[in-house]
Amino acid sequence: MEADNAPKKPILGRKFGLRSAIVLVFFGFGVLLAGPLAWYNYVRSSEAALEVAQVLIERSGDGVLLQTRLLSQPLYSLVDGINGLSGADARPDGFEHPLLPVLFNAMEEHPQVYSAYFGEGNGDFFQVISLAGGPAVAARVGAPDTARFSLRRITQQGGTRLEQWRHLDAERKPLAQTEPRVAEYDPRQRPWFVRASQLDGPVRTDLYVFSSTGSLGLTLSHRVQATRPLVFGVDMTLDALSSFLRQERLGESGLLFMFDSGGGVIGYPDPARVTRPKAGGEVGQQRATVKNLNDPLALHVFELFEKAGRQPLPLGRIQVNGVDYLCQLRRVEELGSAEDYIALVAKVDDFTAPLARTRNASLLFALGLMLVVVPLLGIVAGRFGRGLIHLAAEADRIRRLDLNSTDHMESAITEMHDLGEAVAGMRSALHSSIRYLPRSLVKQFIDSGVAPVPGGERRELTLLFTDVQDFTPLAENLLPEELMQAMSQYFEAVGQAILSEGGTIDKFIGDAVMAFWNAPTQDADHVNKACLAALRLAKSSHELNQRREALSLPVLRTRVGLHTGAAVVGNVGASDRMDYTALGANVNLASRLEGLNKFYATSILASGEVRAQARGQFLFRSVDVVVPKGASAAHAVFELVGALPASPHADVAAPRAMLGFCSRWERAITLYRTAQWDKALAEFTALAQLMPGDRLAAMYVNRTARLLENKQGRDWKAIMRFKDK
Repeated sequence: MEADNAPKKPILGRKFGLRSAIVLVFFGFGVLLAGPLAWYNYVRSSEAALEVAQVLIERSGDGVLLQTRLLSQPLYSLVDGINGLSGADARPDGFEHPLLPVLFNAMEEHPQVYSAYFGEGNGDFFQVISLAGGPAVAARVGAPDTARFSLRRITQQGGTRLEQWRHLDAERKPLAQTEPRVAEYDPRQRPWFVRASQLDGPVRTDLYVFSSTGSLGLTLSHRVQATRPLVFGVDMTLDALSSFLRQERLGESGLLFMFDSGGGVIGYPDPARVTRPKAGGEVGQQRATVKNLNDPLALHVFELFEKAGRQPLPLGRIQVNGVDYLCQLRRVEELGSAEDYIALVAKVDDFTAPLARTRNASLLFALGLMLVVVPLLGIVAGRFGRGLIHLAAEADRIRRLDLNSTDHMESAITEMHDLGEAVAGMRSALHSSIRYLPRSLVKQFIDSGVAPVPGGERRELTLLFTDVQDFTPLAENLLPEELMQAMSQYFEAVGQAILSEGGTIDKFIGDAVMAFWNAPTQDADHVNKACLAALRLAKSSHELNQRREALSLPVLRTRVGLHTGAAVVGNVGASDRMDYTALGANVNLASRLEGLNKFYATSILASGEVRAQARGQFLFRSVDVVVPKGASAAHAVFELVGALPASPHADVAAPRAMLGFCSRWERAITLYRTAQWDKALAEFTALAQLMPGDRLAAMYVNRTARLLENKQGRDWKAIMRFKDK
């Protein structure tokens, strides 16, 4: 019994004071580990740097693919959708055509579009040319320097095909017009016309150099559904690709370039080298090849491509003239061909050389630090005891969620100071984080001492999803610091509106917010509170955008989706990482409703379940009946316009004029859904005139007009099915 109560002997046979122990341990480990740790840090940092380089290569490749898609997709959409445009099959009236405004807008919005045209089976030709390339391009077509567009018309007159030009300024007003002359150009002999005439889908030509601009490009064409042979075509230049490759650098010596399986250059950081003068003294430019770029690095990569059987190459190391590089070859299908590739090459030394210098400096610094710090440790160690007691008390207050303390430990000892900073930072971080978590839920777990485990319960929730309209181009055009500041301001405005109405913010996903009501604390008024939060966050976002516009900063327009229904809410995840979140089909539906805003040009879309419970305090108008992507049942969708004027929410009340407007809108929707399209068209037209800025009214005018024109049968249903999010 006495042996059990006797004090145990120290492991080393004697006791050490804290001061002596710290000095001895620090000195011993400092001597033993300073060198190996510095070297290990160098090795691991080098590996990390190479991993960063690999990630950079992957992201750069993704960026090039995205840029290529952004260049080509609008044109494919225009060409593929030509038969859906009213007036596509019309014959030009001189230099007038119903689709001229569409073609002008496409060229202004997409500088890569050089020209668009219609070719007919009788040899007639109507072409619109963009002169955005400057006076040199204008001179090639005989246009004045101030011209912005040129129109070419070829028609049959008395058995002769005559060509005439008209040149327009930036306001699309005529500047000059040529006299008719015999036409040499015949669209019927061109590959874009011949191939498109034989197929129903879009046709892409091989890449070639435009004779009028000297730029590399391609032609997309599509047969137009008409009573006569008619083909629509678009010429696209690839200059923007080379400009993007020049900006997307991989270290100091990296290289990005695009080519096809035959070695023809598609894009290169120096746009002037994508084409080269024709051989043999022939006038004009021809497409360059990798082999005549005079770039040893590009040539070596292409030779590896050939040795691999002209197949993509995974990310790996290569050596060129004794220099190590990381290289990857990826297929590019965004231009409509499976034989296009992008090469991404980064020099290894660009990422690892600075680390070798840091390794040597670290060794010298560690040695100097040992000589200076060891004598001071004896003095500093005596303060550890008092500091640790203070920190233990502060940690206990944090455990009890007593986060209002302002105590801040000051210490000359780095570790104690850092520990004090860590405790203070933990308190501050928890104080901030607890604002975005259900405090009662967190306190329940802390007080009980029972760790949260995965699991949940089925409960009716009102769910809210938001995101920022056109966030991707906004992010690409802002510096990371500017983007971070903008999103912080945005999330502050949105988050406060949600929290002030008792909502639970589930998570921030990029530019999106997911929130819900009626959990963890039950709230019988959760639907109305969610609607009020949606309106107030929209108002706060609008006020934020007004301030940003005053400072000439880009705006952050928010879109909201609302739905109420049963979901499983609780702790989801693994044992060491969980989220308090909601799961289920109704969660997905709320997310899909948010995404539908971009189709209907609305800001807040709500489900029929939300409207049914909130229509006593809020004004809604019908939008559509939809089957979102991934859903099997149809759902009525409504726009949340505002609070009713008689409700207590005057700050977000809808104008009284909207009551009459929405009442008339519901009559128009009823006519539309009961297939009374002539009456519906008249109503929607009047509503569009009553509110010119309402894009939803304009959409229904176009939709009912198409239904009248197409004469839908009795099996028509007023349901929109979406294949995209």
